[in-house]
Amino acid sequence: MWKKKWVPILSSVVLAGATFLPVTTDAAVGKKNVQASYNNIKVMYNGVNVPTTIEPFIVNGSTYIPVRMMANVFNKDVVWNGTTYTIDVKDRPDTRVTALQAEVATKDAKIKDLEAKIADLEDEIDDLKDRKSSKDDDVDDRIDDLETDLNDDYGDYEDLEWDISLSGDEDDISVEIAIDFDDYEDEFNDLTKSQLKKLVKEICNDIWDEFEDANIDGEIIDSVEDDLQYEFSGDGDDHDIEFDGSTI
Repeated sequence: MWKKKWVPILSSVVLAGATFLPVTTDAAVGKKNVQASYNNIKVMYNGVNVPTTIEPFIVNGSTYIPVRMMANVFNKDVVWNGTTYTIDVKDRPDTRVTALQAEVATKDAKIKDLEAKIADLEDEIDDLKDRKSSKDDDVDDRIDDLETDLNDDYGDYEDLEWDISLSGDEDDISVEIAIDFDDYEDEFNDLTKSQLKKLVKEICNDIWDEFEDANIDGEIIDSVEDDLQYEFSGDGDDHDIEFDGSTI
């Protein structure tokens, strides 16, 4: 059953500290006695009852409910200014959003830090590449100079004409000792293995003087037919030399 009460209200309705809806912005200032109807009015939000300590009521066909009650439903703050008779509804800070924003900011900072570290590492890699390239160029120059020295020292070994070529790097060096059989086949065949071993040993030792730990692979060939005559190798660790299957 409807209950009716005469309630004195302001144009902007405030009852027991709770602001009610609706409120018009052009209401006159003053007091009126109005007849409010109560009938245990309930407010539901998505099928759930919204609790309130102040019962909603009806005046002239309009239902009045506390603004603060509905503001809580929609996560808003309500401030009543009794001096200016102003209801100020504001968004509440969403702690979840704030937490997510803080998490995003932290991750962004970590990403920037990682990007800076990556940039530093890329600079280091570029620097190492430049240094390696410079070192490789230096090794190539040293090998070229060594090749020239070997030809100067052994190019006329035993009065034959030898052409000594080097390739590789500071760890592994390949040696080719070539002789022209059109001009020196008989003289080459007259050489003893001891003479050839001496030539190979001196060349290997000169290489180790410049590249101490280099492993050496070499061959003696006929430059005309590119025929292999002998193979030899040198161990960079103990400087043992193998020539034609035996240790020198």
